[in-house]
Amino acid sequence: MKKRGHYCKICGEYKANEKFSGKGHAAHICKACASLPPEKKSEMEAMNRLLNLPWRLSKEQISWLKKKMHDKRPDIRALAEEQYEMRFSPARFEEDEPNEDFTDFPYDILCITSNGLFIRPLFF
Repeated sequence: MKKRGHYCKICGEYKANEKFSGKGHAAHICKACASLPPEKKSEMEAMNRLLNLPWRLSKEQISWLKKKMHDKRPDIRALAEEQYEMRFSPARFEEDEPNEDFTDFPYDILCITSNGLFIRPLFF
């Protein structure tokens, strides 16, 4: 189903067409958010962007996230550190038990065909 209205990038909501001024449509800022002080707008936009970050980040998004980890506002800094830790923590990339010998691997459930592909047997 199609979303109705326009998206405000400050508050992160979809609002009716009437809630945006003429310049607000192109800037994606509703009238209510346009009347906020610049500091509050900046904080709300950063929070909204941090909460809606995709899992795989581009180089620009990674550098933006690293900058937000050193933000002067404690809420923004804490959320940015949490988002960075979730994606890039060293513990996330470590294995629980390194297993080079594959002793617990069930070899009997795989068959190798003549072209080298692994298939599962029909009787399993």
